[in-house]
Amino acid sequence: MNSTEKALVLKVGRFRESDCWLRLLTPSRGVFNAFAFGGSRSRRRFVGCLDPLSHVLFTIGTSRTGDYTVLEEGSLLHNFPGVRKDSSRTGMAVNCIRFIEAIEVGAGDGGVAYDLLLETLRMLETGGGNIDFMPWFFRAKLVFSLGYTPDFLVCGTCGEAVGAGHGYQFGIEKGQVACPTCLSAGKPLDGLARPISTGVLRALDWIQRSSPSDWVTVAMDHEVRRQCAQVIELFVAYHLGLSWENGTYKKV
Repeated sequence: MNSTEKALVLKVGRFRESDCWLRLLTPSRGVFNAFAFGGSRSRRRFVGCLDPLSHVLFTIGTSRTGDYTVLEEGSLLHNFPGVRKDSSRTGMAVNCIRFIEAIEVGAGDGGVAYDLLLETLRMLETGGGNIDFMPWFFRAKLVFSLGYTPDFLVCGTCGEAVGAGHGYQFGIEKGQVACPTCLSAGKPLDGLARPISTGVLRALDWIQRSSPSDWVTVAMDHEVRRQCAQVIELFVAYHLGLSWENGTYKKV
């Protein structure tokens, strides 16, 4: 039985003379592959729909044997021309897509990933602001939205709110902050931990609560950006087993 669903096209490939395969992200299915038979020659069924970074309303079915998913037709909703014509914005969008593919988003997390990627593409399309750090904002926001939700403003041992002083540490394994008082009392964090400033803790808390439309408005000190990025990369590597190396995500 066919169904109709909005999808973001992540990747497109061609086989035989006129057939295509697509990797899609939808709210109900997560990331999956589907076939558009005759898609590269169709003048009516898939007009403008078979390109990466397209937002499409697809009619989705299955093969006669039920072995694979088939796209019957599509209606283009948006193809983000502003992202496509700017190589730097295209690169950022592709970086986000590769992260979603690398963590193998399934049906349970499809809605979260779909909403975040769509909002990010809309933000990139609108432009404005300094968005050089957008890819690691995206990684952090998606990881936090998938259930890895550290409390950056409270000590995980004593429950005291983070103040304005120094001497804090952040534990990557448990996603907890340790305050100077607990650390001096001989209560070290288990596993991998990093010294962290209160400015970085507040920045990470803001990223966790923000949305892509907020990212173009933020101005962040270079050192705060560097430390935030380091913590996020360590967090992703530990909890998801992924590291960004030479333009791709690798298992670690």
